[in-house]
Amino acid sequence: MLTVRCAACRQKLWKYDKVGRGQLLRCHKDRITPLHTLPQKDGKIYCFCGKPVGIEKGTSISMISGAFIHSGSKRNY
Repeated sequence: MLTVRCAACRQKLWKYDKVGRGQLLRCHKDRITPLHTLPQKDGKIYCFCGKPVGIEKGTSISMISGAFIHSGSKRNY
């Protein structure tokens, strides 16, 4: 389970169940455990500090590179 944080203010955004190797490019909504209700505007998801961290794309969130950090472990199947 990964903990996804804002790169600017280090605020915890959500926990994500990452399956497989590789970078975190998108987060599927059915694997997200929300910690807070994040502000959204124009299809983008923002941290509470005002920085955009992702773009909503239907069933997933496309993550903005460099706007987030993560820690934890991935499930390598």
